[in-house]
Amino acid sequence: RMSKVSIRRLLAGQAGSAGQLIAARTWLSQTVGWLSLTSAIGTAALANGLTGEAQAGAFVGSGALVLTALLAFVWSRLRGGSGPLIRPGGKGVVRLALRNAARNPGRSTLTIGLVAAASFLIIALSAFRLGPAESTANRDGGSGGFSLMADSDQPLYQDLGAAAGREELGLSANDSQLLADDTMVSLRVKPGDDASCLNLYQPTEPRVLGVPDEMIERGGFAWSATAATTAEEEKNPWRLLDRPLADGADGEKHVPVILDANTAAYSLHLGGVGKTITVSDGRGGRLVLEVVGLLKNSIFQGDLLISEKAFLAHFPEISGYRFFLIDAPPEETAQIESLLERTLGDAGFDVQSTRRRLIELMAVQNTYLSTFQSLGGLGLLLGTFGLAVVQLRNVLERRGEMALMRATGFRRGLLGRMVLLENAALLVAGLAVGVGAALVAVWPHLWRGGASLPWMSLTVTMALVLITGLLAGLLALRAALVAPLLPALRGD
Repeated sequence: RMSKVSIRRLLAGQAGSAGQLIAARTWLSQTVGWLSLTSAIGTAALANGLTGEAQAGAFVGSGALVLTALLAFVWSRLRGGSGPLIRPGGKGVVRLALRNAARNPGRSTLTIGLVAAASFLIIALSAFRLGPAESTANRDGGSGGFSLMADSDQPLYQDLGAAAGREELGLSANDSQLLADDTMVSLRVKPGDDASCLNLYQPTEPRVLGVPDEMIERGGFAWSATAATTAEEEKNPWRLLDRPLADGADGEKHVPVILDANTAAYSLHLGGVGKTITVSDGRGGRLVLEVVGLLKNSIFQGDLLISEKAFLAHFPEISGYRFFLIDAPPEETAQIESLLERTLGDAGFDVQSTRRRLIELMAVQNTYLSTFQSLGGLGLLLGTFGLAVVQLRNVLERRGEMALMRATGFRRGLLGRMVLLENAALLVAGLAVGVGAALVAVWPHLWRGGASLPWMSLTVTMALVLITGLLAGLLALRAALVAPLLPALRGD
């Protein structure tokens, strides 16, 4: 753009008016804005029919289109001016600052766009933070409605859910009565590697759990994807564990398996529904498991879940139960946890809140996101110092004008406030556009309760960006206002 300015204008120091050479017209920017906004609405509507990462990507794309539309409208507004300067009232300095911000629409829009794009990315990325539901009573959540989960080092052969079984295990009548109204599900366990995100190593033989019929009939948990084809399977995907599967190309019998989506994607690299994983069976052979369902952010991260019937058929040497799920009222969980660990401590019984387990699992992803958010915030914070360069150029291009204003009675403090307001307007506009577009991208995620935005840290980051940008602008302003008055007037 500078190369298109005439030599006479350059020699006269009028390069600042090069913004008038921008080819785009107001009508074109408005057209781009409305087209982008319409496309954003269409993309958001299309996202409602998608699932998983495709849906998240569609909503982020919709937010990016909103960001484009808002920047186009800002461009159009800056090119159109901000109305008459002289009006009754005491806000002349504010109006003059806004007019100065619009005197170079391209440069101002670029400044707003850089801040807006960075803010959009930081907030949109933070939407992928995970947080457990406030209540574990929801059967469609990551806990499946169970408030407690337990492991035992030694297998238990008695049924914890029956009074006779609790009596055999040594629980007193009062203790047994406390557990009488609670739902307790016992699962068989084939020990193996931890395939959850808490294990830094590549698992080779993940742990396998045998799911009893009562849990299959009970249903529950959140699902990321399933191979359901019937209404019953769609209503309760756990029934897929009883579905007979065709033999593989090698003639091996395939067994249905359900696992957590994060385990399938990142620990085992399976891809999705229909993929297979091979584990050792109880006879020294190999057992092929075919994925028929993927749980979403569940307490079963790291485990392979097959039906108890299939478990007994392929692991006949394993007896007893070593994994337990307990559905108890929240006010009784602490008492039940203490009771079971005290009574069954000899068997290595360890009880844990499902909410605490979910927090531990989600902390891994949240830690990565916090790192990216911190680096992005630091980058945006440092980038605001670049605004000082833009502000310094704006002030230097107008040094003759500002010297004339000083000569006619404007105080340095008043000029400083005017330039500071101009810089603040660009910063606030950039943050507002970026945050607004980001909220469009993350709103569906927030509405469904699948996100846990760190509002406090985001607010602090944006406030630091604003404060740092203003301070950088003040440094640029000070460098310009300390220049001698007479040379600036002569240059004008």
